[in-house]
Amino acid sequence: MGGLHKKCIGIIVYSINSVRLHAVSFKTKVKNMNKKMNLTNKLLFRDVVDRINSIEFNGSTSIGPYVVELDPTASCDLACPGCISEDIIAEGGRINNKRLIELGEELIDAGVKAVILIGGGEPLVHPKAGELINLLGKSDIQIGITTNGTMIDRYIEEIAEYSNWTRVSMDAGTSSMFHKLRPSKTGKFVFDKVINNMSMLASKKKGLLGYSFLIQSEADGEGVCENTNDIYVAAKLAKNIGCDYFELKPSYSFRNNVKHSLQIHQIDFLKRTADAIEKVNELENENFKILHAINLEDSLKGVLSKQDKEYSHCPSVNLRTLITPKGVYACPYWRGKDDYKLGDITEQSFQSVWSSLKKKNMIDNLDPSKLCNFHCLRHTTNERCIDIKDSKNNLIISDKNTPDRFI
Repeated sequence: MGGLHKKCIGIIVYSINSVRLHAVSFKTKVKNMNKKMNLTNKLLFRDVVDRINSIEFNGSTSIGPYVVELDPTASCDLACPGCISEDIIAEGGRINNKRLIELGEELIDAGVKAVILIGGGEPLVHPKAGELINLLGKSDIQIGITTNGTMIDRYIEEIAEYSNWTRVSMDAGTSSMFHKLRPSKTGKFVFDKVINNMSMLASKKKGLLGYSFLIQSEADGEGVCENTNDIYVAAKLAKNIGCDYFELKPSYSFRNNVKHSLQIHQIDFLKRTADAIEKVNELENENFKILHAINLEDSLKGVLSKQDKEYSHCPSVNLRTLITPKGVYACPYWRGKDDYKLGDITEQSFQSVWSSLKKKNMIDNLDPSKLCNFHCLRHTTNERCIDIKDSKNNLIISDKNTPDRFI
């Protein structure tokens, strides 16, 4: 599963002042990279606003979440160094075949509007992944898939027909770099297989296909190496095989009791990265977009500040939730953390978990101003939800329903 990588032991930590001084030397380049993904615009459509206004942010609502992130399995066929899910994958496990399809029916009944198959492990490892995609797609639930791409061919017809977007975690543009950062457990070189799978999907798909590139250096952990030289090659390859977008993401530090925060990289690495991204931006056209993850610009500037929250309740935990083989959790940042576990779908129906007193109490006590000073992708979403709930800032609401339900 593509994702974040662990902090390198013995990393040289540059002072924030030194990084900022360097940032001035390529400030113009960073400024021109304003292609940041905007998640909050999706909230200003009638169906989403109605859902926001219908829920209570203290967790007392039994209305189902708008979006569910679902880990069908905790298994993966790759052995990426520093994988964020290495502890989960080491334990293994998956939702059993019958229960996964039952769960799909329960999500439909709960009024869920979108499901993201993710991990955990690699979601397409699950033998019932194709059946689940069919079930959800035919029930007008939008589907997103985050995958390592090795098994797209197993479910090519289902994915092509029903996946609204499929994002493949690559982090490389050459077979040699891919084998270093995303080696298979069997030792085989699988880069060409993944590219062939993506090319095949590009020729059949109705939804979007994305090529995801996590920018890394030796600072990200043992076994990880700098992949800056592959950025342009990867973007050009993505364009050539028919991807709709190329997404650049910064890496994060999260190991050894470090709260989720942007990774510290060496100054010369930041400059090389900015140069590469500037070149990549020139590949964009009407049919091929270059996307910058929300905190990429801060990463290139070396910004280390905390992301403080002024609100005491998290609206997003009522709009989105995470289901894994080990339990239902408040959000992906608390995956596997018992204190933020809402229930267990191997023992309970989803609706019983979602309407439980345990869920209400846990969400009611989840205070972002005290617990979540890390970089959260839902921070601006939460601020906008609060504005909508309080009817602030003269927000202009569209009377149409949102075409993109992945809020």
